[in-house]
Amino acid sequence: MSARGASGWWAGAVADRARSAQCLAGARSATQAVRPMIFGAHESVAGGLHRAIALAGEDRCEAMQIFTKVSGQWREPALSAEQIAAFRAARASWAGAGRTLAHASYLINLCADDPAILERSREALYQELARCDALGIDFVVFHPGAHRGLGEEAGLDRIGESLAIVLSRGKGLRAQLCIENMAGQGSTLGDRLDQIAAMIERAGPEGARLGVCIDTQHAFAAGHDLRSEAGYERFWGDFGRRLGLDRLRCMHVNDSKAALGQRVDRHERIGGGEMGLAPFWRLANDARLARVPAVIELPPLSKERRGYAEELARLRGLCGAAEPAAATPSPVDARPVRKGKPRAPRA
Repeated sequence: MSARGASGWWAGAVADRARSAQCLAGARSATQAVRPMIFGAHESVAGGLHRAIALAGEDRCEAMQIFTKVSGQWREPALSAEQIAAFRAARASWAGAGRTLAHASYLINLCADDPAILERSREALYQELARCDALGIDFVVFHPGAHRGLGEEAGLDRIGESLAIVLSRGKGLRAQLCIENMAGQGSTLGDRLDQIAAMIERAGPEGARLGVCIDTQHAFAAGHDLRSEAGYERFWGDFGRRLGLDRLRCMHVNDSKAALGQRVDRHERIGGGEMGLAPFWRLANDARLARVPAVIELPPLSKERRGYAEELARLRGLCGAAEPAAATPSPVDARPVRKGKPRAPRA
């Protein structure tokens, strides 16, 4: 099955570069109506998985991402028939009726050198895929892993092998695995598009069933300057050549606390970080990406939960608007690097 056939919703969404350029030109003059991306947010599952859909409705989400389990634990709780029914019923009544994503556990490392961790990682990714299939969730986004001294090539081989095992076991499941690009911290793999292409290729025939999720902050921290038109087109041109735009299933739209090329995973609110509004204006007005679900991954604005409606409205407001001023770039080494794990969205 081809990547395009694996997800028919994408059919017709990929446009050529000329159409995109025309779309952007129309946006600059604010004279051309452009269909925006499908925007949403990572929502909390506190109180039950189905509660996330109620929050998505409050935030006027057209797409939604959740954790189906505690992201920092190996424990794999079984979903009850009642939990599955409640989630599916809530989704059926969701006014947004949008695309749903789940983020797999942060503990997964598909190229771990420890056999026990490698086996646990493969099992955890399969279980996530099975849970999402039961819930009717469209995409499972995951971090591929860090080779921790094994070496890049050996790490890519092991990730490909791991994906082939998980996908072979999950034949018949409708949820689709999506490799997320990484910021490049430490020995993490997936910060380069050629690495992601290698993972897919090394998964063998099963690789045709894999999608890709692009995180804007990770791309920026890995050295892709999406602020300029030239840098933006260079990134998507490279994506098209190496992976094909029909491989793109979803996106994480986050600004960056880290400077360009700093290789640190640190999200910031849209327009409040090093990237500024220009990259998100380009995304909102890019005809090639018009049907791609794109979610914000940030903690709530306050303990009272002001939600994401304002931020999503700001993103949608970029569609057809005049081009915003570019952010002032910071030198790569101008900001201190905080050690430790990236801050996760709400559980």
